[in-house]
Amino acid sequence: MPAGPTDSAPDPAEIYRAVHDSPEFREIRTRYRRFVFPATAAFLLWYLLYVVLAVAAPQLMARPIAGPFNTAWLLGLLQFASTFLLTWLYARHARDHRDRAALGLRWETQDRLR
Repeated sequence: MPAGPTDSAPDPAEIYRAVHDSPEFREIRTRYRRFVFPATAAFLLWYLLYVVLAVAAPQLMARPIAGPFNTAWLLGLLQFASTFLLTWLYARHARDHRDRAALGLRWETQDRLR
């Protein structure tokens, strides 16, 4: 049977606007930003430090540590290690502080769309 004028389907745009304006969604975004912005700034500073040292202090970067392994190699490998560490920290933070709340919001939104 086709929907008549008395049957009112939920307006998805209104539902998503309501979710976007909800305190729960704002809290999820706030927690995300509290982690991501400082972590991004710290990682970029760490990366720029490596580049600046490579340009401004080549004698320091060329200092041998063990055999052909020098300071530049050590700092370069630490760049990779810090990337993996940051990825792990992000996943842990998302799991502990945002995932459950976001899933609850998703279920609520899906229920309202039905």
